[in-house]
Amino acid sequence: MSQYFPGSSNVIIEGSTFNTVTNRYQIAKGSIIGGFERLQEYVAHGAFHDSGERFNPPKCHHNTREYVAHGAFHDSGERFNPPKCHHNTRVAIIKRITDWISGLNEDTREALIMWLYGAAGAGKSAIAQTIAEILDDQHFVLASFFFSRNDPQRGTAKLLVTTLAYQLAAKLPGVFRERLGLVFENDPLITTRSLEAQFKALVREPLVELLHSGFSTNNHFVIIIDGLDECDDPEVQARIVDLSFDLLRGRDIPLKILIASRPEVDISSSFDTKPFCTLARIALDDDYQSDEDIRHFLEDKFNEIKTQHRLRSYIPIGWPTEDSLDTLVEKSSGQFIYASTVVKYVASAHHRPTHRLEVVLGIQLPKAGDNPFAELDALYRHILMGVEDVDLILQIIGFVVLHPPHFSNSVTKIEDVLSLAPGDVELLMQNLGSLISVENDPDGPDILTIRILHASFKDYLLDQSRSKDFFLDIVKMHTHYAELCLAHITEHPSFQSYSSLRSFIGTTPCVLIHLNFCVLTA
Repeated sequence: MSQYFPGSSNVIIEGSTFNTVTNRYQIAKGSIIGGFERLQEYVAHGAFHDSGERFNPPKCHHNTREYVAHGAFHDSGERFNPPKCHHNTRVAIIKRITDWISGLNEDTREALIMWLYGAAGAGKSAIAQTIAEILDDQHFVLASFFFSRNDPQRGTAKLLVTTLAYQLAAKLPGVFRERLGLVFENDPLITTRSLEAQFKALVREPLVELLHSGFSTNNHFVIIIDGLDECDDPEVQARIVDLSFDLLRGRDIPLKILIASRPEVDISSSFDTKPFCTLARIALDDDYQSDEDIRHFLEDKFNEIKTQHRLRSYIPIGWPTEDSLDTLVEKSSGQFIYASTVVKYVASAHHRPTHRLEVVLGIQLPKAGDNPFAELDALYRHILMGVEDVDLILQIIGFVVLHPPHFSNSVTKIEDVLSLAPGDVELLMQNLGSLISVENDPDGPDILTIRILHASFKDYLLDQSRSKDFFLDIVKMHTHYAELCLAHITEHPSFQSYSSLRSFIGTTPCVLIHLNFCVLTA
């Protein structure tokens, strides 16, 4: 007897009654369900195209907006009131950079990349911002990326290329945008590719196609990358430098790149390997009259306080004194961050400017919880937190800090006293290039010395309320150095007589400095 299976599609069950078939169906159904439930244990749920584990998966896009760090633009609303050069300051540097971009400087005309570098707080971002605004006003094709270590989008290089490509697409003819759209259509995962692949597909090839379409320009396009040292990975920092040169190696696209950063070791090493003819450098040092610019900035800002502060009627006419300005300029050490920090603190609408300036100058003590140098201290702490062997580094720095200014901070002497191998000091200090310089002594080209670039860094280290666990205790440090000096002397095989010992001490005044201090503080 033949029977159709209920609910089936013409499936004939041979030789079974309806009830028998139904029972078998229920058994089979239970077996299938049980097997399906067991099978679930071996399923990669996240591999489904619509899996919740793959929330917002990559898919085809015809633009780069979803992969853009909006806060990295020079005119981003997220960077409201960004730092920029004070009026009539940094004039020589700004002219040198704009002349390079316009091809007006014969010395830098062939260079396609310029590196602007200097110590922490030297004003690099302010210069980069000012250059960007000048170029924007002059209708240059401009793209920028301002790195920031505290921003999740701007603290890495993941969105660097797409952010630059988006800005170029917004200002260039349709051919560039069309090519960019095709890239995303043909390779929806382009944003996951290497930086090399992204630069090639999203910047170089669209620019080449634009030029082949007949587009021409009298001006170079400009890319500004600021704060490269604030990118989270030092190896990526160096790669970005390398890729910038690779991008322009053929000299077939009208593009120039300005990179601003601290002289960190990975970045410096990458620049040092590049052809001299394609690279221009600007060091923010004494050659550009930083002290004069800082004095001008302070004078203007204090005049604003005297004319605009709510308590201006209580401010003396001769405030601040020339001596006070001299002290502030000296403490700035050519770094604008110190002067800027002082002005923000003194200008507070909720306090007396005269009292706050006295706090800065150390004439008055700050109130509990009040730190006039909070921004500066955060910078110093961040830099020190990023180095290895910080305790040993602090011993080296302490040796320099506690020496009188007229004594040479010879690297060789420091290595001898601390029992370090030749070259150790240079290796240890390489990640502190934005605060400390290891350089040739002007009086002896073959002698390396250590120079602290920020005068305020010494104040920070010697104030426990500011430096916390990086504090240099003067008494303990002098005692430690005296012990090391004496141990070094007594272990030296040539010191068998009083005369030889006296001779060594005479050529190593640090021994007497530390011993005298220990005696006076005993």
